[in-house]
Order: sequence, then structure tokens, then C-alpha cells
Amino acid sequence: MKRRLNQGFTLIELMIVVAIVAVVSAVALPLYTGYIEGAREGRLMINIATMDVFQEDLLLRTGGYLTVAADIAAITAGIGWIPQANDGVTYSIADPGGGSYRVTAVDPEGTTICMQYPEKTRC
Repeated sequence: MKRRLNQGFTLIELMIVVAIVAVVSAVALPLYTGYIEGAREGRLMINIATMDVFQEDLLLRTGGYLTVAADIAAITAGIGWIPQANDGVTYSIADPGGGSYRVTAVDPEGTTICMQYPEKTRC
């Protein structure tokens, strides 16, 4: 009597493994994408919050905020703020009126954060 050795996997076993990997991927990918988006927003929020500290310093020294600046160079010249990294994020400061200012940050991936200060509310 010949004995047959069981070598390899059957087609059904391989299909089950592929199905399990597909289900895990379907659950993990949206979670990962949300995590990455949250990290991008967090990085922008930290930079904007740091900019607010420089704005408050300017208010104490001069009695007013920098209310109009179209780019990083103008912001640096106005309040002395420099971003943590040169990562392609664009920043601008606008004047919505009423003694406040609005900071908008847009990263290269398209994530946009807009905050209005001194109220510290999202635009």
C-alpha cells in the first residue's frame, strides 16, 4: 500500500486565506487613512497654535495683531514666526474684521485648516 504525502495547500485553503486578508484590508485601510489625515491636521494645528503665540507677543509689544500676510515670508517679517519644517505647507493671515485675524494653512496633500483668533474657533 502506497502512502501519499500531503504536500502544499488545497485551493479552498488558499481561497480562505485570501478572503481573510481581503476582509482585514477592507477594515484596516480606512482606519489608516483616517489616522494619516488626523496626523496632518494635528501638524497644521500645532503650527497655527505656535503662530498664535507670536501674534499675542506682537499684540503686547505693539497693541495690534498682524492681520494681513500672504505667505511665510510676510508672516516671518511681521511676527518673527518660522515654521518647524519646510514641508511645502502654505500659510496666510487674513483680516475678517472685528479685531481678530484668520490663519489658513494648506499642505501639499490638500489638507486645509482655518482658525480664527483670538476666538480660537475654526473658520
